[in-house]
Amino acid sequence: MNASLARLDVVSGKAVGMSLVVADELVIGRHADPPGRLADDEEISRVHARLTRGANGRCTIEDLGSTNGTFVNGERLSAPRELRLGDTIEVGQTGLVVRELPPASSKSQPSGVLEPTPVTRTDGDAAVDEPPARFGALPSVASLALRLEVDFAGREARLFVHDDSEPVRLVFEGGAWRSVAPPSGDDPA
Repeated sequence: MNASLARLDVVSGKAVGMSLVVADELVIGRHADPPGRLADDEEISRVHARLTRGANGRCTIEDLGSTNGTFVNGERLSAPRELRLGDTIEVGQTGLVVRELPPASSKSQPSGVLEPTPVTRTDGDAAVDEPPARFGALPSVASLALRLEVDFAGREARLFVHDDSEPVRLVFEGGAWRSVAPPSGDDPA
């Protein structure tokens, strides 16, 4: 996807499976242009909410006086709110998740890559710079073999770090993904 756009995926409601792309502005409502109609969700107002991207690249959502309200992470909006990756949005009977956001134009925005810092230790009277520890026993990124299996109908996903590893199991409940502990080996089958 174009790095200057924001993308929200519809995860519940009539428009499930659809993605909304915000270049500058997107109005959600029964009288909005498609895709803002959300497959004609009857519970949204004629002009329900607006998603906008500012000059700084940040994406905000505001309720436009809708009858049923606009909710972000379960909280009803009373003022415009900046969106973050993973935020959940509810309008009418439709649930959306923020999947992609453009990088902020500010230089202070982290790059997403964490570089370890050198450690200085003393060896007798002399200070010695040594390379940082590489996160203990974690495998290097080059040796990872990530695999994600998603069962949309079952609202479940499994993430495998290696082919022979136990998967991390995720379930979608209450409008959000949560991890599920693997079954204990002591439990009878």
